[in-house]
Amino acid sequence: MMNWKTMMIPTVTKVDGRSLALWLCLVLTGGCAGFGGEPSAYETQQGTAEEVRLKAVLLEAEDLAGSAIDITVNDGGIVLEGFVETTAQRQRAEDLMREYSDMDDVTNRITVK
Repeated sequence: MMNWKTMMIPTVTKVDGRSLALWLCLVLTGGCAGFGGEPSAYETQQGTAEEVRLKAVLLEAEDLAGSAIDITVNDGGIVLEGFVETTAQRQRAEDLMREYSDMDDVTNRITVK
């Protein structure tokens, strides 16, 4: 008859090197995998810093003074949203983003009033 001590302690009779190596790889790399979805705090901070820098570029442009343009940086791209008075201002904001950022993807959702 087995007692509770022998029932609770699993016994390993034989482990070959390949099984152990595979198990170690799975355990060690499992902790390195990201969960996806939400950006990390570091990515959010980097995006926010870039948004502030690019917003300053828009504020310094005299032809865009008084415009209400929001900038969002995510996944290597820039999204422009808000309102301007003319189509020239809309295009100017997009051109400035392409000129002053390293990102190729600029989505212009600015509305002309």
